[in-house]
Amino acid sequence: MGCPSIDEETNNGYYFGYYLIDGFGARSTDMFRQNLLKHHLAQGQRAFGAWLFLPGADTAEILGTLGYDALIIDHEHTAGDVQSAISQLRAIRSGGTSTVLARVPACDALVIKPLLDAGVEGLLLPTIESAAQARRLADAAWYPPHGTRGAHYTVSRAAGWGSQSSPYRASARRELLLIGMIESARGVAALPEILDENVLDMIFVGPLDLAESHGYGAGMNHRVVQAAISEVERQVLARGILLGGALRPGETAADAFARGYSFVTVGCDSAFLRQGAEPAARLAADAVHQGKPASGSPQAQ
Repeated sequence: MGCPSIDEETNNGYYFGYYLIDGFGARSTDMFRQNLLKHHLAQGQRAFGAWLFLPGADTAEILGTLGYDALIIDHEHTAGDVQSAISQLRAIRSGGTSTVLARVPACDALVIKPLLDAGVEGLLLPTIESAAQARRLADAAWYPPHGTRGAHYTVSRAAGWGSQSSPYRASARRELLLIGMIESARGVAALPEILDENVLDMIFVGPLDLAESHGYGAGMNHRVVQAAISEVERQVLARGILLGGALRPGETAADAFARGYSFVTVGCDSAFLRQGAEPAARLAADAVHQGKPASGSPQAQ
């Protein structure tokens, strides 16, 4: 099939490459693509993801080959920047089809715009505690008239350095996934007004910070914390909003899905590395110590 103009429209949407699949191009080099995570969740499918706390591209590339529905670049707690995020985006896309999200430190347009222009496909706002915060996130993420995001799609990486400017501008809001994280007692109390704002695609439960905010440290399974989580789950599911969350100790993805979660994170790159390296080091250390000569023996002298 010949290559049509990038601006040519069809009944199904825009051409993104040489041919269409559900309105989106099949060419793997296209930087703007359908948000597979958002698409699958909208169809009622369940999904799982992992966090990227290490800012390097190598670990991102490895996880990108493993079939995660989403990988979340963390910019709340880590030293990552926009340039490291671009390296991670390239690495993940080279290895698979994981949707790439980013957790931002605040609903600040100065932080959000560069990440979106780099090609991030969704945003997580931590510790959301008001409807105003949800609205500020949407304002920074959406183009006018729905928001105030500045226009850069004629040359941005997210729009294929401008080669996909028309489909990007037409579909950016529809393809972007906006997620608010409930991580405090204040967030739980403000949840009705946050949901009333109707700008978030998903509410994501952060159990560790939620436990801290209630005064129980890392006690994510404390009954008070569990009651708060159950209240969030009840309200979100009653509104028909997507429910996501990080797994608690002893909890499985199947447990969360059975309670109505659509998306769960099952771990992070740094923990995966430690979990693999620690037992290997312990086993080797045990072998070394078992093979040591006894103190005072001729071999030890």
